[in-house]
Amino acid sequence: MRLRIHHYHYDDIDDTPHVEIFVEHEGYAARQDTYAERSQFAEFGRALQEFPQTLKQEVVFESGSPSPKWSCHILLRAFVADASGHTVLEVRISNNGTGQHHSSAHFHIPCEAAGLNRFGQSLESWAHSERREYEYSDKNG
Repeated sequence: MRLRIHHYHYDDIDDTPHVEIFVEHEGYAARQDTYAERSQFAEFGRALQEFPQTLKQEVVFESGSPSPKWSCHILLRAFVADASGHTVLEVRISNNGTGQHHSSAHFHIPCEAAGLNRFGQSLESWAHSERREYEYSDKNG
């Protein structure tokens, strides 16, 4: 799994951070720009560090909506896949375009819980920093 976030700039009108998110795993990849606060990434990272506490727990980062009223939808969802405790990161990204302008990707990344915990720690650390670039790579998920 590889995940990269690039913080472009703050929107001139409402000061919202403009970011690009790129996720890749075993040949499947998606990228989408969106508006997201660093606090959203910090919250997601913090929750991943404690994941999983139960077999039904889910940890979600979401920007936008699948509704066509939104410019895009990004969903990163960590969940427990089975009673044995295997964990997965679901990636769902769409530009919400129509017809020939539509692009989307949906894939699942099997992960070790410890890998998701490390990802969460790394993501929260970046969210509290001033760095514009973030990259996480874990060959073991």
